[in-house]
Amino acid sequence: MTTGGPAGTSSAPVAGANSRTAAAAQGRLRVLHVVASTATAWGGPASALRSLVPALAEHGVDCVVATTRLRQDGAPAPAIDGAETRPFPLGWASRFWTAHSPALRVFLDAELGAGRFDLVHVHELWHYAHYAAGHAALRHRVPWALSLRGALNEWPLRRNWKKRLYLSLVQRSLIESAAAIHALTASEAEALRALGYVAPVLVAPNGVHLPAAGAGADASKREFLARHPRLQGKQVVLYLGRLHPMKGVDLLLGTLASLANRFPNAALLIVGPDESGTRRRMTEAAHRAGLADRTVFTGALEGAAKAAAFAVADMFVLPSHTEGFSNATLEAMAAGLPVVVSRQCHFPEVATAGAGFVVPAEASPLADAVGALLEDEARRRRMGRKGRELVAERYSWGQVAAAMSDWYRNLAKGPGSLPATAR
Repeated sequence: MTTGGPAGTSSAPVAGANSRTAAAAQGRLRVLHVVASTATAWGGPASALRSLVPALAEHGVDCVVATTRLRQDGAPAPAIDGAETRPFPLGWASRFWTAHSPALRVFLDAELGAGRFDLVHVHELWHYAHYAAGHAALRHRVPWALSLRGALNEWPLRRNWKKRLYLSLVQRSLIESAAAIHALTASEAEALRALGYVAPVLVAPNGVHLPAAGAGADASKREFLARHPRLQGKQVVLYLGRLHPMKGVDLLLGTLASLANRFPNAALLIVGPDESGTRRRMTEAAHRAGLADRTVFTGALEGAAKAAAFAVADMFVLPSHTEGFSNATLEAMAAGLPVVVSRQCHFPEVATAGAGFVVPAEASPLADAVGALLEDEARRRRMGRKGRELVAERYSWGQVAAAMSDWYRNLAKGPGSLPATAR
């Protein structure tokens, strides 16, 4: 985890900075996190906050989470443990601008204007909640930080003209006003520099909770297999994530089809919420390939149900075309599974640590890697063990929170407090 930015980088002076700086130096720091949704289906930003916020509390950071009621099923926004969670209703314009909420804007102006926070941390980029938070911080001269979480990766920008237009007309100047930017990987930081952004950057991954080895695994496996009998006696290839074309899940189905005759016991377990009709298209493709009885879709899983999915699996595969940072890969390694990830996941440690394979997001190399694991149980066990060791050494939430809290305190002190080493 490193911090960096070109020498001489500075940000606008902060009104009330003396009082906030004193608080940051002498006591607990007050940080307002803003995210469009805390729902599980929102993916990485919401998932990371659920673990980051409680870990930050142990490092002297008091957090409030401001979000919107962005739930298609009408359920309330899930609370974040260890923080006051403030969900705000959507406005009429949310049909056109995701997470549009006048009530959120009123809250931001009131709280930041009253000097109740030392720092604002905005998670993600494209929606009204993030736009409102950045501008409110600027109006009230409170330092703010931005976590990109893959938002400026080339693959999604190249395929979405609306995002490119929004970035050019609306978002770029706001990004440039951030006091600092959080990147999940060194590759993301380098891409940011290539786009011309010069704000100081903290490179810090997401973390993961390392479960006790084998804790409740047998009972979990029995219950899960009883619910999904198609997986009984199979070698289970697990995909966990949003069902979206950019995740390459259709590529994984094609891989299993190419290996079906060679490995008649191989089955595909697909866990995650559907987006863009991907599940329907994959179900149809599985029928055409004769794999309907060897493919299981569960939808999104959490808690014990998700742990059970890892327990029944023999490996984890993520052939994503673009990725900010894969929490699911970390969770799979923490569960002792060997992993196969695409190069676009920006996770070279998988290969260097011997925890699995890093391959191009292409059919042939993906099939070679999956086949190599299916045919060699000893290799699966060895790679799974290496993955757990890697997670324990480098990816605990305590380590991430320690780096983040130090970064926050430097940001709260004002211009010039961040290390000036270029990234």
